[in-house]
Amino acid sequence: LQTLADKVGEHGYTVPLDLGSRGSCFLGGNLATHAGGLRVVRYGQLRASVLGMRAVLPDGRILDSRSTMRKDNTGYDLKQLFIGSEGTLGVITDACLLLPHTPLSVNTALFGCPSFANVVECYRLARQCLGEIVSACEFMDSLCISSGINAEYGDCCQ
Repeated sequence: LQTLADKVGEHGYTVPLDLGSRGSCFLGGNLATHAGGLRVVRYGQLRASVLGMRAVLPDGRILDSRSTMRKDNTGYDLKQLFIGSEGTLGVITDACLLLPHTPLSVNTALFGCPSFANVVECYRLARQCLGEIVSACEFMDSLCISSGINAEYGDCCQ
């Protein structure tokens, strides 16, 4: 996934899927597990970005539904069956994706909220006021934060 992101980035595009494991995962596996990723808030589920794919079936035959057409209503949409199938229908070997342009700027904000209800309200307001600009949202409770601090610095920061 990282290699793909680097290549398309050279041409001004971005991969809508972004995962913490981007350096060690493969697009076929991401599709097979229907990975959501960090940017699902902005770009939607990965399924919506797949224009076509090629997969090897259990009997060795190759299903090739690669297409770059955004609209194709000519028969069954078999690629959608493979997305999220966990490899039970076959192994996805390559795919054609709809890639958005790389945003001109990226801003990051960190909010401290006293409760999960406040996190939800903060997110709702951000989506209402900023709309499509919001591309990711992460939530960490105090236990996660203190565990990370303790793992890095030990108990000295309690």
